[in-house]
Amino acid sequence: MSRVWHISGANTGLGLELALKALSEGDRVIAAVRSPAKVPEELKREDVKILQFDLSQGQAEMDEYAKKAFEAFGKIDVLVNNAGYAYLGAVEESEDSATKTQFDVNVFAMLRIIRAMLPHLRSQGSGLIMNLSSVGALGGFPSNGIYCATKFAIEGFTQAMAAEIKPFGISTVIVEPGYFRTAFLKDPAAGSNLAPTIAAYEGTIAHEARANFEKYNGRQPGDPKQAANRMWEYAADEGLFKGKEKLIRLPLGTDTGGVMKQLSEDLAKTVELYEDVWKSTDFKE
Repeated sequence: MSRVWHISGANTGLGLELALKALSEGDRVIAAVRSPAKVPEELKREDVKILQFDLSQGQAEMDEYAKKAFEAFGKIDVLVNNAGYAYLGAVEESEDSATKTQFDVNVFAMLRIIRAMLPHLRSQGSGLIMNLSSVGALGGFPSNGIYCATKFAIEGFTQAMAAEIKPFGISTVIVEPGYFRTAFLKDPAAGSNLAPTIAAYEGTIAHEARANFEKYNGRQPGDPKQAANRMWEYAADEGLFKGKEKLIRLPLGTDTGGVMKQLSEDLAKTVELYEDVWKSTDFKE
């Protein structure tokens, strides 16, 4: 039987590639997009339902949206929470209102759509929730701290949710892409996504990183088509995942793999070097 995918941000980048991959495998897609008029021609077909989807919607609106989404094809097998953006700049340069908007779009909107979808997924007794995180959830990077913090938050609640929803036959995975050759870095300054500068940071790693974001566009190592292939295979138990244990993290990209290896080494070093420290703080019964 074909699967039904609900993909937010399905009109561009990784979301679009995943939608096209699913369709090529005979699945159906609910393309949740902010601007239906901008949906590419390849998604205008009978096995795609295009729904207007706004991350700023409150919980009541999300609940109504979820009803419409499930009515489109009668079920949703894979809920892909992909839409989001990056607010860039050093932590001191970040502004409170822009930081709150970053968290509302990347974290709270994801929570709202999950809350709206879960009653329906529980009712059907199955489903996979794919939450898009990032290599930035494995470590905070200069001039990317606020964005990374949103991805840390996604990792935290997804890990908790995995245990909570398992009794209902629902699973979840944290997808951790590195830098892929999409339009994500095309124009960082667009839409007030770049914090105002503080002169004191000129010549430091924070502003070097800031200047490199746009220069890196088009040179990212990751192929979005291959990322989409792996995501589909994870959900379908096919390809590289056939017969393989399903872990809660799905790292994509050699850059993510490298950072993950370094993090595991750092954690092992910390737990070993500070063993006397962490053992010293319990009550002596």
